[in-house]
Amino acid sequence: MKIIKNLLVVVASLFILTACGGTKTTPSESSVSESSVKTNKKVAAEKRIFIDSVGREVEVPKNITKIAPSGPLAQIVLYTSSPDLLVGLATPFSKEAQAYIDKKYQELPEFGQFYGKKASLNMEALSVAAPDVIIDIGEPKKTVKEDMDKLQSQIDIPTIFIEANLENLPETYKKLGELLGNTKETEKLGAYCKKVLDQAEENKSKLSESKKKTIYYASGNVGLNTNAEGSFHAQVIDAIGVKNAVTGVDITSQGGGTVVSMEQLIQWQPDYILADSEKVYQIIQTDASWKELTAVKEKHVYKVPTAPYNFMGFPPSVNRIIGIQWLGNLVYPEQYELTIDETVKEFYDLFYHVQPSEKQIAEILANAK
Repeated sequence: MKIIKNLLVVVASLFILTACGGTKTTPSESSVSESSVKTNKKVAAEKRIFIDSVGREVEVPKNITKIAPSGPLAQIVLYTSSPDLLVGLATPFSKEAQAYIDKKYQELPEFGQFYGKKASLNMEALSVAAPDVIIDIGEPKKTVKEDMDKLQSQIDIPTIFIEANLENLPETYKKLGELLGNTKETEKLGAYCKKVLDQAEENKSKLSESKKKTIYYASGNVGLNTNAEGSFHAQVIDAIGVKNAVTGVDITSQGGGTVVSMEQLIQWQPDYILADSEKVYQIIQTDASWKELTAVKEKHVYKVPTAPYNFMGFPPSVNRIIGIQWLGNLVYPEQYELTIDETVKEFYDLFYHVQPSEKQIAEILANAK
């Protein structure tokens, strides 16, 4: 009986120990759990919420070191502010632009355009480069929130939209600085844009209606395509206080421009004609049909500088800031009082990170002054 009682005590003790200790973790399990909590806290600390220009709250890395542009407009702005963070391009630099762009940036992989009608995204190249964020910059479309959310869901990379039009470029750079933590550089670029825009607005306010000149912007194969008043691509003309010769016409085809006739041009008789290429410039100078225009007779025909980007805004990005100074000084020199060669040199140094030679400046401004 004594043996049986002892056995029962042992069994009862084992049962109690098992019941009480069934959920107890081993020392090694406890260490793993604590380690996981610490790791999760560290990961959370390395992230932050950024509110983009359309109010989207996007979780991004605390320190962004790799960025990718969604398209050509974003590419220009990002190249001006943070070229060393770029891990790829939306579009390759044109042959004309290559002389002003460091070769290491020209050799970056091409991702293509991320969304829209011209979408050409190369997912393989994007995966290899593994950018921290995708940045879209431009005017907000009605569906921009949905577009950004959809793109972010598809590629599983934080996708940010930053608004940019000609008037709010200082704010664009401020927002970009907040995102990238590069406020010193973006503040310089934003301040430069503000100075130019403020000067243009001041000069514009001093012009009486009678003193305002008219301009025709000639593009297309023979110079009869143009960007009418109100077009996104004609904002430089509006900014300096000249009148766009083409008003009250359809501007739905903003990129390719509105088609006009020579008869209309003769009726409008613009004070100045701007040619968007050397080909168009030579046509205007030599074709007999253009000689009926007063601007041609008075030698007020100029070629728009296009290297590395068109001064009038193709694509319509920060390149329009130097366009305002060039065109403003061309039409109203007594108000702008710029030495345009020096202005171009300063702009290229600050925004394109290159110091053009005197020969290059002469090439940039050929037939443009």
